[in-house]
Amino acid sequence: MRNILLISHGKMAEGVKSSLEMIVGRQEQVSIVSLKPDGDNIQFENDLLAEMKALNGKTLIIADLAGGTPCNVAVKNFLDNEQVEIVAGMSLPLVIEAAVNPQITAEELVKLSKDSLIDVKAKMKQVDQASTDGQSTEVDLSNYEAYEGKANLVNVRIDERLIHGQVAGIWSTSLDTQRIIVANDEAAADPLQKSSLRMAAPTSMRLSVLPVAEAAENIQKGKYGKQRLFLLFKNPTDVLRYLEAGGMLETVNVGNMSYKEGAREVTKSIQVLKEEEQVFEVITSKGVKITAQLVPNDPSIDFMDKLRN
Repeated sequence: MRNILLISHGKMAEGVKSSLEMIVGRQEQVSIVSLKPDGDNIQFENDLLAEMKALNGKTLIIADLAGGTPCNVAVKNFLDNEQVEIVAGMSLPLVIEAAVNPQITAEELVKLSKDSLIDVKAKMKQVDQASTDGQSTEVDLSNYEAYEGKANLVNVRIDERLIHGQVAGIWSTSLDTQRIIVANDEAAADPLQKSSLRMAAPTSMRLSVLPVAEAAENIQKGKYGKQRLFLLFKNPTDVLRYLEAGGMLETVNVGNMSYKEGAREVTKSIQVLKEEEQVFEVITSKGVKITAQLVPNDPSIDFMDKLRN
C-alpha cells in the first residue's frame, strides 16, 4: 500500500488527518510532519527525513502550499526520487481520495482538487432547476414486471446524516452504486433538502428521494431494473415502515445515529433511544439481519448482539 505523508505549516496536516479518519476510519498508511510555530526549515527538514526513513515503499507527499517551506524542503530532498510523488494544495476531498484510492495518480489528484471547489449556492440553484426541468409524469410500474422482486440492493443503511462523506465518497463508490435511493418522507417533501442531497450525491450516480411507501413500491415492482441500488434510511422507524409497506430486506447496516437526550451508546457512532431499541427488535423479528459497520474497512458486527449486551 502506498504511504501518504501530509506536510504543512502548523497543525493543518494534523487536522486534515483527524477529519479524514472521522469520515473513513483509521488510516495507518497516513503520516504527518508539521513546520512548528517556533520551528524553521532545519527543524522541518530533520523531522521530514526522519519520517521518510521510517516509511517503506512508494510515498505520496501532500503539501499544504506550493512554494511554502514544507513543500520546498520536500522538493529539495525528493525531487529525483522516483518512489516519491509530491503534490501541493492540500484539501480534505483530495486526501480522502488519495487514501481510499491507492491507484490514483498525482495528475488525477490535481484535477480532482481543481474540480472540488464549488460555489455552493450557485450549484444548488442549478440542481434545483434541473430537478424542475426533469420532472416526469407518473410511471406505469407494470412495464417493469420482468424485474419485480429482483431489486439489486448492494447496501441498505441507516444513516441519520443521509448523504455525506462516508456514503457519497466511500460506501457508494466502493460498491459501484448506480442509484442512491433516500427513503424518508420529510426529505421527499422538502425541496431544499432534496436539492442539498442531490448536490451531495456523486455526479456519476442517479438519485431518488422518495417517501418510504413509494420507495418500497418502486423497488419491489422492479422500477430500477438491474441498477445497483444503495437504499438509505434516516432511522429504524423508516426501515420498519418500509417493511410494512411491502418492501423486502435481508440485511440492514446501521452506520450513524447521533445522540439524543435519553439515548445510550451502542457503538461510538450509534446512540439509541429505548423506543428505537424496540423498533430494532421488531425489524429483527421480520427476519432482517442487522449489522453495524461505519466504513467498509471496519469489521461488520452483529448489531443486535451489541444492542442486547
